[in-house]
Formats: sequence, C-alpha cells, structure tokens
Amino acid sequence: MGRIVNYFKNIFKEKPKKYTIRFMFPALIMFAAIFGAAAVSTSQQSYIRLESTESTIEAGKRFTLNVYANAHVPVNAVDVTLKFDPKAVKVMEVDRGQSVLTIWTQDPIIQENSVILRGGTFKRGFIGEHKIASIDLLALSTGQSSLSATNVVLLAGDGKGTPVTVGQNDKSSVNLYIYDENTSLESIGVNVAIKIITDIDGDGKVSLKDISAFMAAWANKDVSYDFNGDGKMTFRDFSIILADFFFK
Repeated sequence: MGRIVNYFKNIFKEKPKKYTIRFMFPALIMFAAIFGAAAVSTSQQSYIRLESTESTIEAGKRFTLNVYANAHVPVNAVDVTLKFDPKAVKVMEVDRGQSVLTIWTQDPIIQENSVILRGGTFKRGFIGEHKIASIDLLALSTGQSSLSATNVVLLAGDGKGTPVTVGQNDKSSVNLYIYDENTSLESIGVNVAIKIITDIDGDGKVSLKDISAFMAAWANKDVSYDFNGDGKMTFRDFSIILADFFFK
C-alpha cells in the first residue's frame, strides 16, 4: 500500500501541470478500487460509534451523546475513553440503563476532559452493534467542538481475554456547533457547513485515513461526505477529496 501511495505522489510531484485527462481517469479508477476493497475489509472489524442528538445547540441547553460498540466477534469486555473540550461542554450524567454491559468494574469515571467507560458481560459476549451508555451533556461556550472515542480496548469472550482489533471508523467522533442568542442564522449555517470538509477525521490534514473513511461510506451507500452538496455521493465528491489529498 505504501508503494502505491508513493507512486501516486511521485506522479503528481514530477508532473504537476502536465498530466492528461486520459491518464488521470484510469489512475482515479485504480485508486478507487484499492480503497473500495479496503472499505469492504474494514466492515468486518469491530468499532466504537458515537451519535449525538444535536449537531447545533444553544449554549445552556442539554443534549445526549450515545456510545455504541460494534463487535464482529463475541466481545465480553469494553474499555473506552471519551474525550471532549471542558470549555465547550460539561458532563451532567452517564446513563447505563440500556447498556449491553451487565457488569461494571467501576462506575463511569468523569474527569475534567474525559469520561471512562469500563465493563463487561456475564456470558461469552455480544456480537453486532449495542449501546454502551448515554451521556447527558450541557453546552457551554459558543463555537465548534468535537467529542471522540480514544484508547478503545475490546476483549474477546474466548476465555483468554484476547484483544479484538478495532477498525478505523469516522463515526468514532462527532462535531458540534454551539451558538447563543446573539448568533445569526446565517452564521450558524456557515459554521455547520464548515464541518463537512474533506479532513474527515479532523487531524488537520487530508490523509489516506480520510480517503478510506470516504470509501467505506461509499460502500455502505452512506451520503455523509456529499462535498458538493448535490444530495448524494458521486465520483465528483471522490475527485474533491483526492484533489485535497494531493494538492493541499
């Protein structure tokens, strides 16, 4: 995979203004095929998914962040740390009433900028997607913010405590825009639109992880990354993220 990526980089580095449409189109097709295959393989991995009841919320209001774990093999122990900006949100409560976890090694730990969830199940484990917890949050200061799952550990219910591979998943973080009564509707719209960018994982650059996440959404017929706003994910959106990868 590394040689393939270097091949593409060298092509555009050596001939930044001389490549032709005839060459470019087959290259994009091959790139899509490679990451399409990668997207299919990652769908067979376990992951953590975050789901917020709000993407835009007024300061002083409360909202809920649901935490889900998906297991492609039986998992009977989970350890997840959720990171957030303490200036943007405050954790009010952690609800475990509908959790797939029936044994908690300790109550959820609420720290200044994180929540730690640790627990397991009585039986061999669970498979498929299940809720781990619901976190009640209070929106504080205005602006954009994000919440993400880090330091994820899933253990198989095989009697050996075998670590389960956790796949890359763009839904392991959520973006939030907090506004107040002085924020105009136009400003809210602009800031929400800014979140839909080709830097999918929010690390400040467009990398192969972002392209892989895009291809995974494409394979699952998800329209999360409709970059040109036409209501669907097409080859045009693919060309947009590739352009950002190669030239930004």
